[in-house]
Amino acid sequence: MRVVLLNPRRSGVLQTHRYGVGHLGLGYVAACLLQKGHDVRVIDAQTEFLHRPVVVQRIRDYAPSMLGVTAMTHEIHEAARICAAVKALLPRCVTVVGGPHATALPERTLREFPCIDAAVIGEGELTACELAEAVDSAAKRSRWSSIAGIAYRDGNETHRTRARPFLADLSAIPFPAWHLFPPQAQWPVYAGRGCPFRCAFCQRVLGGKIRLRTVDSVLAEFDAMERQLNRKGTWFQDETFGVNRAWTGRFLDRLIRRNQAKGYVWRWKANSHVNLADGRLYRKMRQAGCYGLDFGVESGCQRMLERIHKNISLQQARRAIALAKEAGLRTTAFFIIGHPGETWETALQTVRFAPRSGADNIAVGVMVPYPGTEIWQLAQAGRFGYRLLSEDWRLYDKYFGGSLELARLSRRQLEFLQALTYLSFHLGRKRFKALGKMLGRFRQEAFHMTKRMLRLA
Repeated sequence: MRVVLLNPRRSGVLQTHRYGVGHLGLGYVAACLLQKGHDVRVIDAQTEFLHRPVVVQRIRDYAPSMLGVTAMTHEIHEAARICAAVKALLPRCVTVVGGPHATALPERTLREFPCIDAAVIGEGELTACELAEAVDSAAKRSRWSSIAGIAYRDGNETHRTRARPFLADLSAIPFPAWHLFPPQAQWPVYAGRGCPFRCAFCQRVLGGKIRLRTVDSVLAEFDAMERQLNRKGTWFQDETFGVNRAWTGRFLDRLIRRNQAKGYVWRWKANSHVNLADGRLYRKMRQAGCYGLDFGVESGCQRMLERIHKNISLQQARRAIALAKEAGLRTTAFFIIGHPGETWETALQTVRFAPRSGADNIAVGVMVPYPGTEIWQLAQAGRFGYRLLSEDWRLYDKYFGGSLELARLSRRQLEFLQALTYLSFHLGRKRFKALGKMLGRFRQEAFHMTKRMLRLA
């Protein structure tokens, strides 16, 4: 059966930092469908910068029986518009949406977007294969009730099936089908899925328990990436790399031996947590080819960190970054403006802490009340001064959104503080050249942000 998998390009301001990274979820789903004998095409509209008419034409030309689209919350409208256009041209094509938004609000997604036939909840590999089998066999919609982990439309009614357990053996899944994707700047990998931490703003769609692949499986994927993609490096997309110290130690030992045998160093980076700071571990990671670690610091105010259950201190954050840098690793710190009960005073603590963190780079977003998170619940209840401005999902973006503000911080002020944190980081550390490069690279975004701050009430 013919299946198209789509990574849609969101409309609006181009955010170049989001492009050029292979979509790991779609890569795995594509590989599993291929393993089951289906004919699969992948359209990565983000990487190819494809506008909707081109995407729809490609789908029409291929004439699939099933269209699978991944979407974060701010992308769900674009996903639905493509599904609607495809339905108009190919009425018998079954449209399926997966990703964080569909996982958080499956039934509501179907109610809001009648062009979507099914929503995949959670991990999509097995679910997509079972759906494809049902579509291929022309099974009646009522029989979809046996497929775990979906919400689906049957006539005028929507139904939700039993929950699908998380995959227990990640090593049993075939490697992502990257050969179906256009060339990417980065090809990511998972060492494992899930995160044990409980940050209030995170959707945690992969669960709260870490499930790790075998070291053999990860290294075999490196071999496949080198052979098929001519790559000698990657980015670990794990939410928190290195939580299991025993596994991490085995992996690093094996990777060091691989590097020695190959005669070159496999370069990689990962996301980490400041609670895991360990100078010896960082030095070993560096020896194994790691060149960078990203840390979610989130705020420069200890009270805000406690309120979002970050379970870290500012001292821990600075220590982790310092230890990583001492080991020769480049560091990035992530910050958020707009925590529960945020005020000018608490936000300015983040503005001041950013350059003091010691990180080599930062990324700063405005809080988004993603469905299913504690922040979403607080915003809906109006607690801690939150004002939910809209449930137009297109506004649920941490850079150019408009979903949330606080009683003591308007949307305009939140975005001003966001920009101020970037300026404070670069100017406070006398990184004038780096600031110029950033503004040049993201000049369209910077121009748009400036206009928003001047015009928003």
